[in-house]
This record gives sequence, C-alpha cells and structure tokens, in this order.
Amino acid sequence: MNKQLVAIVTASIFMLVILAGCQEQSSVEETPENSIDQSRAQSELITSVKKIIKIAEQRTTARTWSEIKASGHINAVKLDWQLESALPRSGSTSAYHSSLLQNFADERGLKIKWHRVSNLAGMFDKLSAFEVDIIPRHLTITANRADKYSFTYPLLRDREVVIAKAGKQKFDKNDNNIIYLPIGSAYIDSISKQYPHWQVNITEEQVSSHEMADNVAEGTVKYTVMDGFALETLKQYRDDIKSVFILPKAINLAWAVNLNNDSFLHELNEFISVHHVMQMVEPERSIDFKQLRKEKLPLRVITRNSPETYFLWRGELLGFEYELMRKFADIHKVKLVIVVADSYAEMLALLAEGKGDIIAAGLSRTHSRKAQITKAKLATSIRYNRVKEQLVAHQDSLPINELSDLKDRTITLRKSSSFWTTGQMLAKDFGANIIIANEDIATEILISQVADKEIDLTIADSNLIAIESSFRSQIITPLTFKEDVPYAYLVRKNNPQLLSYLNEFVRKYYRGTFYNVVKNKYFYNEKLQKSHKKHRLVSGSNLSPYDDIVRSYVQPYNFDWRLIVSQMYQESRFDPLASNSTGAMGLMQMLPRTAEELGVADLKDPEQAIASGVQYLDWTRDRFSKDLPIQEQIFFSLASYNAGYGHVKDAQRLARQLGLRSDRWFNNVEKAMLLLQRKEYYKKARFGYVRGREPVNYVRDIHQRYLSYIRVTE
Repeated sequence: MNKQLVAIVTASIFMLVILAGCQEQSSVEETPENSIDQSRAQSELITSVKKIIKIAEQRTTARTWSEIKASGHINAVKLDWQLESALPRSGSTSAYHSSLLQNFADERGLKIKWHRVSNLAGMFDKLSAFEVDIIPRHLTITANRADKYSFTYPLLRDREVVIAKAGKQKFDKNDNNIIYLPIGSAYIDSISKQYPHWQVNITEEQVSSHEMADNVAEGTVKYTVMDGFALETLKQYRDDIKSVFILPKAINLAWAVNLNNDSFLHELNEFISVHHVMQMVEPERSIDFKQLRKEKLPLRVITRNSPETYFLWRGELLGFEYELMRKFADIHKVKLVIVVADSYAEMLALLAEGKGDIIAAGLSRTHSRKAQITKAKLATSIRYNRVKEQLVAHQDSLPINELSDLKDRTITLRKSSSFWTTGQMLAKDFGANIIIANEDIATEILISQVADKEIDLTIADSNLIAIESSFRSQIITPLTFKEDVPYAYLVRKNNPQLLSYLNEFVRKYYRGTFYNVVKNKYFYNEKLQKSHKKHRLVSGSNLSPYDDIVRSYVQPYNFDWRLIVSQMYQESRFDPLASNSTGAMGLMQMLPRTAEELGVADLKDPEQAIASGVQYLDWTRDRFSKDLPIQEQIFFSLASYNAGYGHVKDAQRLARQLGLRSDRWFNNVEKAMLLLQRKEYYKKARFGYVRGREPVNYVRDIHQRYLSYIRVTE
C-alpha cells in the first residue's frame, strides 16, 4: 500500500471514530430523521473506507516466482463452461491444461486457486489486473498479444482451418467469404493478415469450438475457423462438419503470463522442456514400453464409453477400467491418453494398427475370441478380474428355476457379445428363442429393456448386473451359466515388455486393497442400493432441519427455498455427513473439487454445503438461454446438476436433430436424454455416455416433491 493511500485510510478511520463519538454524545432530543441521516453517513463512510482499502490492496505488479512459492498457491483462470470438461478422447485438449498445470504445481508443492470468467477477454483482463498468475490454455501467440504478455514454450504447433457444414461445399480463398468468429478470437488477426479481403463477422459472446461447430452444422453460420487439433477432436464424435480450407501459416500455441515475469516463466519453461509436453495428434506406433517411457510418450488405452469402463459424471472421469489404468500409468510415470472405440471389432483394429497400446474394456478371455485375437497378432494378459455369466429377467416374469424352463422363452443378445455362444447352446439344447440385437445396443440397455418389460430376457456379466441393480430393483438373475469368466488386457504380440509390466501390475494389485476399493466403488456400493422412506411430512411441519439456512441463501439467486429443500432431500435425505463412492459429499452432494472452485471449503458444514449447492445450481442455470421460460430453466439446471451441464447440452442438440423442442424438458429433451444411453447416439455426443434415466427421474422426483412441499407450506 503506498503512502498516499495509507494517509487516506488513516484519515477515514479517524473520521469514523469522531462520528461514532458524536453519535454517543448526541442529545436525547435528537429527532429520528437526524439519527437516520447520521447512520446513513456512517454507513456510507464505512463503505468508502472498504473500497479504499480494496483499491490499496490491489496489486500493481505480477507475483514473482518467489512470491508464488511463499503463498503456497498459483492463481489460474478458466472459462465458466470449463468447470466441467468434455469426455476426453484421443488427442482431445479437454482437461489437458488443468492436469498439466496440476502436474507442475504438484512437483513444486503448490496448490492451484482457480478463478472463473465468462470469456477469453475476461481471462486477459484478470491477467492484466494481476489477479491471476497464468492463463493455462492453448493460446495463439500473435504479435498483438506478444506486446502485452509473455508466453511459455509452445505446447502445440498447429494449422488453422476453415470449417463448413458437411456435404458438397465449395470454398474459394479468393472470394469475399464471410467468416463468423467469437469476440476476442486470435483467428481474427490471422485472417486480417493472410486474407484481408474476407469479411469477419464477430459474435458478441465468447463460445467454444464445439458451439461454433453447432452453429455451422445447424446452418446459422456458413464458415468459421478453428485449430486443426480442435477439428480432429470434434471429428471423433461428429460427422456434420468438415474442413474446406487450411490457412497456410502454422501457429504456435502456449500459456500466457504477465509481461516480464521472467522468474515464473523460467520455471514453466523448464517444466515444459523436461517433460516434453508438446501435444500432438498421436501417429501410429508399435514401440514397446521401455522405449515409450524413454521418449516420454503417452500410454494410449483403448476402451469403451460405458458405465463399467469409462464415463464422465459431473465433470469427473470415472470407470473401473479407467481407474485401474490410471493407477498403472501413475506407477510408471507416463501420461494416460484414452482412445474411445465403439465396438469390439474397432478396438481390435485400433490396437493392431498401432493407434493404441492396450485394450482395457472389460473383455472376457473366451475360447470363441481366441482365434480372432491370434489372427490379429495380439496377446492377452493374465486374468485381472472374474465375473459370472448370468441370465437377466424381470422379477414379475414367469419363474425360471432350471435350464429346461427356458423353452420358448426369448433371449435378446448382440451377435458380437461374448454371450452369443451361450445363447446358441441354450437355443439348441433347451429350446430358447434367440433374437439378435442391434450392434449399437449396449448390454446395459438390454438390461434396462428387461426392467421395463420391453424384452423378455438377456445375458450379462455379474459386474454390469451389479451396477444396473443399484438403479433397477425389478431385475433378477435366476440362472448362472458360467462361473469365474476371466477378464484380460490385450496388447500387440510385439510388445512383450508392456505385457510383462501389465502382468506384474495384476499380480501385485489384484484383490489387494486398492483393487477392492475400486471394484466395490463401481459394482458393490450398498449406499446406492438403499431405499430411503423416512422424513414424511404433514401439513404445518418444517420441511427440513435446514429450512432457515436455505431461505437465507436462496434470496440473492431467486430460487424458491422449497425447491432447494426438495433437491437436498433427493441428494442426501438431509444427512450432512452423506457421501457416495464418487466422492460427492454433504447435504447437496457436491464434489470437493467443484466446491473448492466455488469457494467452499467444508462440505460437512451444513451452511457451506447448502451455499455450494445453491451456487452450482445457479451456475448451471446461467449456462442456458435466458429466453427459456423460468420453469424450464429450473428443469434444465436440475438435470445439469445431476448429470452434468455437458450431457444436457448433448441432449438439447439431439432433441433438435430428432425434431423435438430443445427448449422444453418434459417429453422433449428428456426423451433425447434417455437415448444418450444408446451407443448409436452417445458415440456422436461430445460428452459421451450418460445414464439418461437417472437425470430424467431426478428432475421428475424433485419436481413432484416440490409441488407437495408447496401444498404443505401454503
């Protein structure tokens, strides 16, 4: 604080003391009007002093590396819609920067304090005001930016591409093309220098590349520009856009820090140099594990996007296979990259072609698959899991006590599934009818169809049945066909080192503490299977023990307090110590990472837990168009709270494609949400698989309870 400001603050405080003394010595005959005026003056003076102190505390220079180390944390900034990332696929930049900066911070014993802004311009404003130390994101190094900020060594070298709607599109670089770009985009500079005759139309809002791609695909804009890297990621799950022109000048992308903050920049560049972290689209390769580690290349794991293997929930990457592979990668200090495949055949092809290193997707090691694996020159690891092969039926269906009871019963299976051989045997020996399911229908969907009485029977492994049983009490498993069916990893035969390390990993961790914790988390979580019947209400009673706290916190956000209480019951049954296997905690079941970004430290404290839940619900509501009716905003924000904002946006996009209304939840977007459980739909979704029935039931249950709460409290 400079001397002038110190003098102002001191004088202001002195005036406060005098004013307070005058108030104490005021006459008993003082009028109410004089008292009000005096109180107002005092309040205004206090407000002025606070503003002066805040100005005095504002930094005028960037924090040096020594100051950052002494504080114990790095101040970094991210965009609002990056609070949760899209499902990382091979080559995706989602979560890349935050995890990379986290690695840097961990190595140096620091924490990261995330600040959030609504657009890219806000990021640079935060950096210019010295409120943050770094913008950790792929930023194009332009001449204009280089005059104002310092940049790290490049994390990526790329080309900018013009994209258009898929189909027959002609693009002539010599035409006066109209390019639509978000405000603050570096592509504006690129076009003005390379193709000044093109017309650039700037959108008022800063939007992401996938949102600009949506605009192009929907025909609201004809052309936009993005990094080639971003386009490659988009093309992994969508086929409605294409590149029509590549700008000739290559660009470097890097992180930004304040100009002349050389000490911090040096530390970052040293980290980048040592770790060789430049990101690039992975070429085909088949080198073995020791060479992979020597060259500091990522380990590419091929898997499925499913509830057993790998999925995104509230911004957290989860899945049994994913967590085991993350542990393996951590042990050997290699970066993990996930390659998402849509079918067993595609997984085998990706591995054989050198586009991945391991298949970890809950694949059973069966005799029927042995010939195919040998033909593809692949090798299997030792068993890392065992499951049962079981029949799935509805609890109300005709009883099945033995194999002969399957005569004339209908079993629906995919021909590519490992259960097909068993199905053929049941048809031949016991008279069962086998129906071939579409290859895009995953086994968990077949189980849901049994639960909904859409089909008679199916066959699944005991792990997946355990997951589905926690959500579907109607299903039973009357028969077990095989015990101890082994799961194994697949690698190429010419990677014996990787196979050896995998087998060593299995021997060390199989059935150990870590393994059992992860397995129980996904397949045997009793908390998810409990039914809560308590807290029934009668007219005139309190809705919860926390009604007053909720009332006080909803006022700035314009939520009905009874809605929040209804949601709280759905999340925790009013238990402040509630937690689940994914790490969500407290009355509103927030993830600690998300709560921390919202400025909440202790989720076991009811007041803080409620504050975090209300803030997050408000955050989700703000992401949707203000043109939505207020009630629809609530439905969409509740669905986002449960499943994640990105999954709801995927459902809106799918609803539009299906001719449904994307601005109405019930009977429209909720229908699309249910379809995102099916492979034919979620493989083209940015956020991938979602257990769609869960957010659909979540919104309906909270809404119905909310209506009941209104009746009780009126």
